[in-house]
Amino acid sequence: MAKVIAPFKIIGTIDDLNFYMTTEGNLVRTKGKTGITTKQFLNDPIFEKVRRHSKEFGNCVVYSKTFRMLVKPFFDKAKEVSFAGRVNKLLFEIVKNDTKNELGSRSLVNGINAENGVEELIGFEANKLRPIEKILKRKITLDWETLQLNIKTLNPMKDFVWPEATCNQIHLQLAISNWDIPNNQFETNYSNEIMLNNEKESIHFTIDKPKSQNLWIVFLYIGFSNKEKNKITWIHRKHNTASIIAAKYFRS
Repeated sequence: MAKVIAPFKIIGTIDDLNFYMTTEGNLVRTKGKTGITTKQFLNDPIFEKVRRHSKEFGNCVVYSKTFRMLVKPFFDKAKEVSFAGRVNKLLFEIVKNDTKNELGSRSLVNGINAENGVEELIGFEANKLRPIEKILKRKITLDWETLQLNIKTLNPMKDFVWPEATCNQIHLQLAISNWDIPNNQFETNYSNEIMLNNEKESIHFTIDKPKSQNLWIVFLYIGFSNKEKNKITWIHRKHNTASIIAAKYFRS
């Protein structure tokens, strides 16, 4: 038998290979045989497909680290335990859109550039326990020219689903990132923060557009806190959300 060296787990059967988990890790062996050596796993053509998947997924893990830094202040305040794994999965699904290259050579850039590549980003939630549709009762869209939401006013008591935790204040903030994937660099601009209590308020964000035009991703953060006198206590991040509400890829 051999040990699978990859940034993900494989369980089940692929062709003549059985993948399974043990206390020693993710192992693989051929059907009806006692096992294979690590050398065989790395060199045998039967494992070529697995090795190619592993290479692509490994590249996604590198980009995933950058993705998690795009709006780190938002993600620090709104995520749950599956966040990092779901980012890996999201980027790997986008890579699969690359039809120009064969398995093992597909890239995130070509995946984004493909039809529907950018659309796969929209709707991603840092906290799947509290997606935006379970917090904000109104549908939102973004005007790319003004970087404003279609919603001009919000009523905290009618338009939001408040968490069970003790809180009396809502925080809203936009962020827009330009991600230069080929160079794996990014620039992020943040808007002003809007705080809502118990009265209807006007919604207007002030935010600068990124200087570069590669891949623009717009995030909306919705968080809750409890304010008593001059002290603000933030509730646990599992009650908040940071959502991708729009994305645009500038094709050269």
